[in-house]
Amino acid sequence: MPSVSAVIATFNRAPELRTALSRLLAQTHPVAEILVVDDGSTDGTDAMVRAEFPTVRYVRLPHNAGLIYARNFGFVNTAGDYVLSVDDDSWFAEPDGLARTVTYMETHADVAAAACNIETRDGLVYFPPQADPFDAPWYVGCGHLLRRSAVAAVGLYMPELYRQGEEKDRCLRLIGAGHRVVALPGIMVYHDKSEKGRKPGLERFYNHRNDLIREVARCPAGLLPWRFARSWIGNSWKNLRHGPRLTDLKVLLALPEILRIGLKHRAPVSEDAYRRWLHLSRTAAPGLPQPDPTPSHNPLPRSAGEG
Repeated sequence: MPSVSAVIATFNRAPELRTALSRLLAQTHPVAEILVVDDGSTDGTDAMVRAEFPTVRYVRLPHNAGLIYARNFGFVNTAGDYVLSVDDDSWFAEPDGLARTVTYMETHADVAAAACNIETRDGLVYFPPQADPFDAPWYVGCGHLLRRSAVAAVGLYMPELYRQGEEKDRCLRLIGAGHRVVALPGIMVYHDKSEKGRKPGLERFYNHRNDLIREVARCPAGLLPWRFARSWIGNSWKNLRHGPRLTDLKVLLALPEILRIGLKHRAPVSEDAYRRWLHLSRTAAPGLPQPDPTPSHNPLPRSAGEG
């Protein structure tokens, strides 16, 4: 039986984490190890986990380093054949959800990441549950399963992203390396979408900033000027629709940092792979309107304490 490691990053959500851990431990496919990475909680999360879940590994980071750092930490400090990522406020809706996801991955060796369907407490369901599996441009952080060997080959998340957009960058790299990312509409993960720590203005800034970093890091040279400009314009328009904001000014001031980080990690994928990723971004999901891939649209962006 393939082994599964589960990584949950958390920040000041002890009650929500209690539910997430209880639901995960009730899955029919046994989880070889569960690692909770606490990104500096001050609400008694540590005492709750140690008292109520003695089999769960708990690591408290010395300071708030962000969701992406916490997920990288979890990946390198676990050993399962597959790595499950759920948020501290998300869980499989059915007890065999993990088992069915693992079975799909085991029978499709070219799939590096499985994106589960997501249902939020406000009634949003990402994909029609009856739809067949389909190739997707990215997974959502609060419910996905990764093949360790494939992810290890393409590398960890860019830690400088801090929060949001890391899924799109990794999936672009996986597709560039010849792997598939597949959405499984029939496997539902419920996202309770806790309000604790949510900061919409910060989300907009990091969505915009991190899309630009990704373009610098991954876009083929011949497409980069067009894609960078389109990403900037698309995100600016998206921000404008939310009313007057300072987001664009903050992104403009961050431009030197954006270029520095993007160039530091620059490893563009092939033009064919990039165009395929763009096509999937526009057309992949059945029955749902798809965003332009240029504006950042990560359905559930979060950092530690936000997803």
